[in-house]
Amino acid sequence: MTSGSTAPHGVIGVPAAPRELDALSAAILQQPGMAPVSLPGGVSAWAAGHHRTLRELLADPRFNRDWRQWRALQDGEIPEDHPLVGMCRLDNMVTAHGPDHRRLRGLLSRSFLPGRIALLKPRIGQCVDRLLANIVQGGGRADLMDAFAIPLPTNVIAELFGLPDEEREEIVALTHSLACTSAPAEEVRQTRQRIPEFFHRLIARKRRQPGGDLASALIAGRDRGELVSDTELVDMLFMVLSAGFVTTAGVIGNGVLALLAHPRQLELLRSGQVPWPQAIEEILRWGSSVSHLPFRYATRDMDFGGCPVRRGDAVLMAFHAANRDEQVFGPGAHGFDITRQHNPHLSFGHGPHFCLGAALARLELHCAFPALFSALDDLALAVPEEDIAYMPSYVIRCPQHLPVTFRPSSHGK
Repeated sequence: MTSGSTAPHGVIGVPAAPRELDALSAAILQQPGMAPVSLPGGVSAWAAGHHRTLRELLADPRFNRDWRQWRALQDGEIPEDHPLVGMCRLDNMVTAHGPDHRRLRGLLSRSFLPGRIALLKPRIGQCVDRLLANIVQGGGRADLMDAFAIPLPTNVIAELFGLPDEEREEIVALTHSLACTSAPAEEVRQTRQRIPEFFHRLIARKRRQPGGDLASALIAGRDRGELVSDTELVDMLFMVLSAGFVTTAGVIGNGVLALLAHPRQLELLRSGQVPWPQAIEEILRWGSSVSHLPFRYATRDMDFGGCPVRRGDAVLMAFHAANRDEQVFGPGAHGFDITRQHNPHLSFGHGPHFCLGAALARLELHCAFPALFSALDDLALAVPEEDIAYMPSYVIRCPQHLPVTFRPSSHGK
């Protein structure tokens, strides 16, 4: 079936190519309720793409993210080396529900209180300044993904986590590999083996030399019995570290692209007619790095979103579509508009699983965007926009490279 189109039997094919994301979201939104979809590899699911439907789904206790509820996986219909299995078959705060979710979230919540996050602003600002200084020294050309969008959130979360410099490149590579929904079976198997190996080495080192970092705190939680298994500890460590950078890196890349493609809106920011906080919320809506998230599973038979959902059905959370729902954002929902003031986007989720790192992500974006556009004048893509390659994933929407030209600003940092 063609990408983003509805086959004769009404099932929408989810394309592997990120460039077809807008067409896919439009097709999902054309369905009156949830849309039946087929993901690459023959995985059948529902897609919750309407803003109201997705918002209700995220708060409905009849659905959870416990992969053990996924009927197709339990029945052997999904092969173990399918790329989605590595994303879903985890035991951490994201996949837990009820008391287990509250237990795991409680272990992390103290580290992500808004007051504690605000204290990180000077360190984040220093990291931004250091990266921009290196870019300026590069002679007027740079890859903003490699030089800024990826290292900024990676360094921030790695410092919070207590991960040394020499190990950061490896965890970035492992996370990108896991997010690649078109990865060959051998890569999937190797990545799923290498991730626990990486964290078992980290755990052993932190037990020998504990510190005041987040990884040491989670390991101590395991030793006190607050984490019930070593698998849960490894999955929690990986969740915090990977989610802490890949999503923010994607938003930075998508946001820079959006502003360069809309120079009049960029001028509204440069002239102060639109404040950066308002623009960043539009970047989060329009340029969310999480286009789809697998899955929430039905724990019982029910009618939901006008659809006959059966126990064990998987529901794809279609954030890209929900953030373009005209019923909520108006007839211009598909467009990028930093003057938008009513902006209840779902990019950080909703309900009990609302993103714990939302305050940290917003702080990083508020530090990154104004400084970047202040330090680099005449910022422009070095290649046509249509030549920008994206991560090969229908889950994460993130440019792989972002080559630009610029002139160092005489008034910026």
